[in-house]
Amino acid sequence: MSETQRLNPRSERTRAALIAAGRRLFSVRPVDAVTVDEIVQAAEVGRGSFYNHFVDREALLRAISGEIRGAVERAVERANTDVVDPASRVVRAVCIYLRFALDDPERASVLARVHSGHTSLNAPLNRGLLDDISTGLATRRFAIATSEGGVLYVLGVTQMTFQRVLEGTNLSGAVALAQQMCALVLRGLGVPIPEAERLAAQASDELIRQGKYPAASARGQ
Repeated sequence: MSETQRLNPRSERTRAALIAAGRRLFSVRPVDAVTVDEIVQAAEVGRGSFYNHFVDREALLRAISGEIRGAVERAVERANTDVVDPASRVVRAVCIYLRFALDDPERASVLARVHSGHTSLNAPLNRGLLDDISTGLATRRFAIATSEGGVLYVLGVTQMTFQRVLEGTNLSGAVALAQQMCALVLRGLGVPIPEAERLAAQASDELIRQGKYPAASARGQ
């Protein structure tokens, strides 16, 4: 988008309408099943307006997923400010994702559809986790063979739990589920059972029950 378009309130409204419409559609249907015609119809703008802002559907999807990913990453960063222990950082990040699913199911559904299969260590959403797992290994906080194995393990548990929350659960159910699964994550990384359960209980209570650092507070358009 050109500088002139960014400074044009009407152009900004059109872009926001396209992003909102795409987000709604991508949250309930596979990306390949959503057409540009459906997006512009839902946004109530002309087809030509779409191409003034995005070269294709995938460009719109990148804009939407980038906005969502950025919101979650900022929330995790806030939640882990001044937290040094890699075990605490890992489960606090997991709890932020789960709280996000409660607070903003539409955006969370898009995130689940777009990023559920992204297990690359270089994927933007995985970089913080890789750093924490690597730190845990280097300091012997974790007892696992490789950073890659640790990242894949945490991602697998988190993605399944994230999907379960999206399928429908209340706050109390989400807290109980988060506590159970975060304890499982830490135990799998080699943290002793009593400490794993304590850290999981603390993180789930503070970040999910209390919502001290809710990811959805960083909502975009």
